Amino acid sequence: MKERLLAELDARLARHAGGDSSGVLDEHALALVTELATLGEPDAASLARVAALHLSRHQALPPEHGQVDRRLAQAIYTKLHTVDPRLVPPRVREYFGLTSPHDSGVARLREYELTGQPGYLERAISLFRHDMLEHQSDRATSLNSLGTALFRRFELTGQSADLDEAVELGRAALAATPAGHLLRAGRAAWVGAALRLRFERTGRQADLREATELSREATEAGSGNAP
Repeated sequence: MKERLLAELDARLARHAGGDSSGVLDEHALALVTELATLGEPDAASLARVAALHLSRHQALPPEHGQVDRRLAQAIYTKLHTVDPRLVPPRVREYFGLTSPHDSGVARLREYELTGQPGYLERAISLFRHDMLEHQSDRATSLNSLGTALFRRFELTGQSADLDEAVELGRAALAATPAGHLLRAGRAAWVGAALRLRFERTGRQADLREATELSREATEAGSGNAP
């Protein structure tokens, strides 16, 4: 039953995207939503279809008649965004002023640093990875944020794979950050710290030399703090 209802909603949404809005405007479209509601607590996939239907109706109706659908769409998308920003398409997040996966990841990372709860850190890493796929943030910021979060997880778990990936991401972030940039010193500091830790584990002299150079750069810029 649910699969049939969702498939019919998808077909109507596809027609709207192709320029035919009749399928989202007729009364049967709303009847499909009512049927879905009778099946119990909706899952994220169902809510996403209902939100998309209301947003499509808002787009298709004259401005004076589409505000109810707009409010309904915003309420549902906001609920989905609270659960996971990745459930809301980028264009919709922008339209309703919802935060990006990157910004949500930053918030989760701060919650981890405040509470020490690993779940926040795992959520931040997942959101940062998604942000890199979407290319919503600038490249240096995306690389740096994911690298920082993986470095934090290495500090928590000691997994060498996290440290190695953090170092590579940090190097790439630095390569994409111009000399003299406001954030470069902080990025250099944490990458240097990560390299020094890897040297202590492996004895790799190249890591120690690079760590020393980056620490010197951060110190000369007057900042030794991680981002």
